[in-house]
Amino acid sequence: MRYTYQDSTDLPIQRDFIQDIKDLIEIASKALSLENDAIEVNEIDMRDISSLENRIIELENFANDVKTYVRSISFNVDNVEILDCHNAIMDACDTSVGIGLHDLNKELDQKKREHELHINELEKKMFPTLNPLFEDGIYGAIKTYSVRFDNGSMKGELKASIYGVEYESEILYKNGPLLMREVYGNIQLPVWAKTGIIHKENKIRMIDVSDFMITNIDLNGDSHLELTFWNKKQDQQFKIMFNPQAIQIFHGNNDITADKILSQSIEIDRVRSLGLEINRFLEMSIMSQQLKKVMLDGKDAVRNNEVFDCFKIIMERYGDIVRECTDRGIVKNEITIKVERTDGTRTEKYVAKEELFNKLAELGSEGLELASILNVE
Repeated sequence: MRYTYQDSTDLPIQRDFIQDIKDLIEIASKALSLENDAIEVNEIDMRDISSLENRIIELENFANDVKTYVRSISFNVDNVEILDCHNAIMDACDTSVGIGLHDLNKELDQKKREHELHINELEKKMFPTLNPLFEDGIYGAIKTYSVRFDNGSMKGELKASIYGVEYESEILYKNGPLLMREVYGNIQLPVWAKTGIIHKENKIRMIDVSDFMITNIDLNGDSHLELTFWNKKQDQQFKIMFNPQAIQIFHGNNDITADKILSQSIEIDRVRSLGLEINRFLEMSIMSQQLKKVMLDGKDAVRNNEVFDCFKIIMERYGDIVRECTDRGIVKNEITIKVERTDGTRTEKYVAKEELFNKLAELGSEGLELASILNVE
């Protein structure tokens, strides 16, 4: 599938933008409804918690004032009766305040548990609501993948960020144990090997790593890829580290690429292509993706009720494409793209700006702000 503007210029994101923007607004509507309800509950919770904390402070201050005053009027007094009264007042104050603080702290702990429960309930609803968007609808995010193999399953984590919004997801892949040939086909790497019956000498040996099992993949956007794979006997390990400046290949702890002789036997173009195939494989082989965390400027966006601010950042990229659609389109009050299928069939998809604006306007002032960011006002 090829997606273009109406003037046949490729879209910067090769996706069905019309469907994506509709989904974005639908998800925003549900998520912001949840967040606004949570804000009301949060305000009540925090008001109750703050009230209890203030009552505790007031009681502690009152006890200190009473005890300070009693000490001041009985200072240097030798009268036994007055000293007995002093001690009785101190003991009574401690007993009464102790009971009061115990009850208040117990009530405070209960309120905090209730508040934490409300947050947990919000997360249980918010993450599934946001998940479809964060699966593939965050345009321009810089992604980092970490893949591991556990009990025959291929699992991983995705960490991504865009302009202060960070998010993490757990990923389950379609494939189980993964062999090198399943990703790329046949590939050989050179190592030193001892040969000869009487006189041992080092000679280059090409090892076919096609049946080696991949055990770990770390991918940080276009800046770094690390691939680790073992043979079936688990006695030989290779690691390939891809960086924009260079490629490093290790056999165990030995850097093959640093060896002037061995490095000449490396099919570097095939190794470089392997890196590209790993990147493509990770994107195409995801079976499920579950959102676990959304952060804004390093703070929990769901817990702090800042999901709306995240949407403002996410929608800016959509707004840029809407502007381009309008500039390159024929009907200025419509967002139109062209879709070219693999069989050559071409169609157009569009949505009226007014339709999107009306849906956002239902959200009130927040929706109107998002409509402005999306350039559909």
